[in-house]
Amino acid sequence: LPELPTNLTDLDDGVLMELFAQYTSWQNFAAVEQANAEVTEARAEANQRYIEANAMVKGWGAKDKVTVAKAELAQDPEVEKARQGVLEAYARRKLTQVVYANCERSVFVISRELSRRIGNVGYERRSMRWNP
Repeated sequence: LPELPTNLTDLDDGVLMELFAQYTSWQNFAAVEQANAEVTEARAEANQRYIEANAMVKGWGAKDKVTVAKAELAQDPEVEKARQGVLEAYARRKLTQVVYANCERSVFVISRELSRRIGNVGYERRSMRWNP
């Protein structure tokens, strides 16, 4: 992400618009990545549920109780790997959300400065009309 300058009011219009375009592009990119991360997380959760169910069915005996089956399930390496996959997908989604939110806030700040400048255009034009 480009650095958001603290002196937005000192930037000329061209530089400010370029910065606005860069942040908007980054926001678009982050939105796609966020959607991708959400899909990946949902797939990882579905995979985890499938592996857990499979492991439970494979290890189920006639005398087993649910608590025993769940305890054995928790120790299954394939189940643990699936759980780690879910945690990794969750972490990626959360980090992508942070990037998107940062871009959104930066776009908002730049947009406010652009709006302020647009609001001043009419005033400046009117005041220049009375000055020779």
